[in-house]
Formats: sequence, structure tokens, C-alpha cells
Amino acid sequence: MRESIFSLVIFSLLCGCCKLDKKLDVKYNCDKLSGLHKFVYEPIVISDDCNCIVSGKVKYLKDCKTIALIDYGNGDCDNVATKILCKDGTCFDENKIPLNTYDYTIDCNGENIEDGLVSEIEIDQLNDGNSGPQP
Repeated sequence: MRESIFSLVIFSLLCGCCKLDKKLDVKYNCDKLSGLHKFVYEPIVISDDCNCIVSGKVKYLKDCKTIALIDYGNGDCDNVATKILCKDGTCFDENKIPLNTYDYTIDCNGENIEDGLVSEIEIDQLNDGNSGPQP
């Protein structure tokens, strides 16, 4: 009985992962992407109280490998974002701890973030250890 349940759980996980990979492949369409692109994978929320992004997450891809993640917070008006730099598409170690993490100050200008090609300025900000991409 235990083996049957274990086998069913493993099968479910494998099928779920395959479906997720197919969804990502359709969304990002790796064959048609060239250059560096960003994708919002948790909705960006701008607070009316402080005119600042207070939550949301953005993924940066190059050659369809994740090179960075930006986390805009938990809803607080603190104008701080966290940048996680990835290596070879890997952003976290086996214990789910980010490989390279940097907190930085963002401009509170009420600007939203959209999916799309990344500008040279944004690439420089992404690679700056003291800063990060601005809205």
C-alpha cells in the first residue's frame, strides 16, 4: 500500500513538472527570444499611500535561463527591493537559499513594470552590486 501511494505521488510530481515546463516554454518561447528579457511572475502592486511598488516579482532571462530575480517586497512602503543573481539558471541552493542576494533602494515614481526586452541601462543596473533595476 505504501509503495502504491509513494509511486502515485512521484508520478504526480513528474507529470506536474512536465506541464509546468511546457507552460514556461509557451510563455517564454525560447526559440524566438534573443537578448535579455524580463517577465513579471507575481503581479506588481503599487501603493496609493507612497506611490511605490510594494510587492511583485520579476524574472530576467537570457537565452531562456534565469539570470536574476527581483522581489519587490511584502506590501510595506519601504522602497526596498531584493535582487537575486543566478548562475547557469540556478538561483537557489539545495536548501532553497538564494545564491547571491542584494537589497537596494527603488525609485517611488508610480511606474509599473511590463514584460519585455531589457534596455542597456537596466542591464547595467542589474549588474550593479549597489543598485538594481528601477521601475
